[in-house]
Amino acid sequence: MVSPINAKVIIAHDIIGRLMIQCAIEPGLAYVIESLLGFDRDEFYFGNWEKLTGCSCFEVTCCFDDAVPIGVKKAS
Repeated sequence: MVSPINAKVIIAHDIIGRLMIQCAIEPGLAYVIESLLGFDRDEFYFGNWEKLTGCSCFEVTCCFDDAVPIGVKKAS
């Protein structure tokens, strides 16, 4: 159950309308929003990187300049 204290109702058509107006006023804003919320060129790669064995989560994150690690599988 969701607490009414912590929940906030979002009216989507109001937000979409405001974004459309802002995109018309501010050149390039639509591109930024599409880049942040779109899924073009998003890919997942699964692999075993031996050099990362034993590294902390922070160290793993620092090893990828243009990627975001989303999980670690520990040996069972």
